[in-house]
Amino acid sequence: MMRAVVLAGGEGTRLKPLTYRMPKPLMPVAGRPCIDYVLRSLVTSGFQEIVITTAYLSDTLIRSIGDGLEYNASILYSFEENPAGTAGAVRRVGSFFDDTFVVAMGDLLADVDFRSLYEYHKRKAALVTIALTEVKDPTQYGIAGLDAKGRIVKFREKPPREEAFSNLGNAGIYVLEPEVLDFIPTNQKFDFARDLFPKLLAKGLPLYGWKLEGVWMDIGRPHDLWRASMEVVRREGKPLRRTGVVSEGPIILDPTATLHEGATLRGPCYVGPRAILEGGSVLDNACLYENTRLSNGARIRNSIVLEGSSIGVNAEIVDSVVSRNCVIETEAKIASSIIGDDMTVRSGSRLDNATVSLPPQ
Repeated sequence: MMRAVVLAGGEGTRLKPLTYRMPKPLMPVAGRPCIDYVLRSLVTSGFQEIVITTAYLSDTLIRSIGDGLEYNASILYSFEENPAGTAGAVRRVGSFFDDTFVVAMGDLLADVDFRSLYEYHKRKAALVTIALTEVKDPTQYGIAGLDAKGRIVKFREKPPREEAFSNLGNAGIYVLEPEVLDFIPTNQKFDFARDLFPKLLAKGLPLYGWKLEGVWMDIGRPHDLWRASMEVVRREGKPLRRTGVVSEGPIILDPTATLHEGATLRGPCYVGPRAILEGGSVLDNACLYENTRLSNGARIRNSIVLEGSSIGVNAEIVDSVVSRNCVIETEAKIASSIIGDDMTVRSGSRLDNATVSLPPQ
């Protein structure tokens, strides 16, 4: 039975205030928690015994995912009271692994054929195989240099631009042999990219790189949530034909959503359960989540509106995220902003490049 560990303990600091009440791996991407994409890819590839490491808001994460029955898998949890780094977290569950296993970050959106990655690792007789993806800015990632056979000859975590020798970035997905865990100390914080991989390379041990084909996105910032959601809708959405509704491009529409005559949807768009679009409202390259309401004349573009929020008459939201249970009143204009949970933006307000939120509780 092939096994995997999914790392889901991070706070999602760059996503605050959206993560004040929800851990980063549960951030929604086109209607599903981010971690759901990783779990389903693993199970589809034959990994049906999975450990999830968790720390921040762990009870929320565990309640959401459960025991794995929905995934046709067995899911166990490891709670980290004192975070030990990415490699340290895996070492703590090392007794679960007696054969080759996969490690994946729980906050990525990626097209990964985990079985092909696993088989490549076996063919190469590698100690570690790192999934790699082409990145535009190598200074933000661990980067790898490969020889002609795919063996990693250089690895550097977030180098200065003038020292970036490659655009192949660490995708946060690894295949490991269990003996790798012996190189991870038990008494200090220890990361894969910053600590373990350079240590193994210095010892001349066989690390290989495997280039990902297709989509890979790090859900690090609020704008990344929107980009990832649009990518999913482009791939999974379908054209919408509804009398009295103007629609173009791919749409994911929950069957319980209500579209009034005169509403406009310009895809990619996601419309969640019991969402309501009134006549004259416009949803343009955007996500509208469960129990939300878009009033007459309201316009949402390149944005996300999370559960339970209502957008008033002729209000406009552009390049923004409105969190849960917010009230955006009549003719408010919001651009390039983050609105935290339970906030009210008064009629006629103008917000540009703002973050509006209560402090974390």
